[in-house]
Amino acid sequence: MKLVGTNSSGNWLKAPITSVDWLPESGGSIDQDKLNHMIEQHRRFLKGLTGGRRLNIALFDAQGLQFDYLDLTEAEFRGARMSGSSFVGSVLTRANLFGADLRQCDMRRCDLTKADLRGAVLRGSNLDMATMRATDAREGKLLERRQGELVQVNVGGEDLDAASAQGADLSGARLSGTMLRSTDLTNAVLRDSRLGGADLSNCILRGVQFEGADLTGANLSGSVLHGAMLCGANLKDVNLDDADLNAAIFDRATLRMCDTSRAILPKSVSSLDRPIQDVVRGHYDWILSLGRKGRRADLSGYDLAGMSFEKVELSAGDFSRALLTNASFADAGLNAAQLSCINAMDSLFRGARMQGVNMANAVLTRADMRHINASAMLIRGQEDMLWPTNLQGAVLDDVNLSGANLSGANLFGASLRGANLRACNLSKANLLDTDMAGADLEGARLDGAKTD
Repeated sequence: MKLVGTNSSGNWLKAPITSVDWLPESGGSIDQDKLNHMIEQHRRFLKGLTGGRRLNIALFDAQGLQFDYLDLTEAEFRGARMSGSSFVGSVLTRANLFGADLRQCDMRRCDLTKADLRGAVLRGSNLDMATMRATDAREGKLLERRQGELVQVNVGGEDLDAASAQGADLSGARLSGTMLRSTDLTNAVLRDSRLGGADLSNCILRGVQFEGADLTGANLSGSVLHGAMLCGANLKDVNLDDADLNAAIFDRATLRMCDTSRAILPKSVSSLDRPIQDVVRGHYDWILSLGRKGRRADLSGYDLAGMSFEKVELSAGDFSRALLTNASFADAGLNAAQLSCINAMDSLFRGARMQGVNMANAVLTRADMRHINASAMLIRGQEDMLWPTNLQGAVLDDVNLSGANLSGANLFGASLRGANLRACNLSKANLLDTDMAGADLEGARLDGAKTD
């Protein structure tokens, strides 16, 4: 039975209330063998076969069980205690997880499209690369009838504190009022999502796509937004105190809706103590003299969008957290340079020398990186060693890496969706957890690469 409330027309018989649900009685406990039997019945239910029955473990104790790689479409999990369970790669489309305890669950790459997660507790769970389009994760309370009284089953409501949802697709999700404190949402997609009043304080929001999202009254204080896309987002009354917006993309009209006086914003080149040309010349002198003359280029956190550094020697320079959209580094020297957390969408790196470069968590969507040399760099010493190029967690969607040398590169957790990797050398590269959906690998070298 469901507790219903009024809708906009006042008809309380037709519309379920958005924040409260209740079940008449508690479930029991369930073990893996019993679950497997019920899952087989659910499989038959989905196929319309005899003996089929929808999976329903509402209010059951199902902690530490395995649900990996299963089709659990429209399954019933309301109020179930499933902490420590695993749902890797499972399909939970339109599943009812209202008020479920999902703490410390492994939900990597699962499909939660249009699932009901209101009031669910996801603290410490791993939702990396999950699909959560149009998911409802707003505040909700689950009630249970006990001795004629309705009592709350779970306390805390919607809770994704300290969870990980790197690369998750939350397009159109309803997350108003949700607590996401200290959650890692690196490279997540939150386009057109509803985040009004959500608590996103101290979150990792590197590379998050917020276009069209409603963040009215949300708390983003202390969050890291390197490379985040905020154009077209509603930031009315958003708390950005101590939020780091270096390398983020936004328009001034968007930021006028909120107070940015305490936010960390990209620095303008006009604030440098010398012209940018002198910075480049001083860096070249620093390289030639092995550090005895000149000064290393430190352009970390600066807005360098659209600037040209073609054929310039910038090896070991620091560009971390810089905004480099539409910039050009064609045929430049960038060996061992620091380019972590940059936003270099639509930039040009064709032919650049990039051995041993650090581009961890960089946003390089649609960049032209044809024929770059980003192989491991040989460091001479008492014992020679190879220093690999670091692209861990980088976004390289639709990038052109044809003919590039990425041998030995670290691409752990990177996104290469739709990338052109024709004749690309990926031998001995770390491709664990790398998303290469739709990538063109014709003629690519993968000998010795680490893959899932």
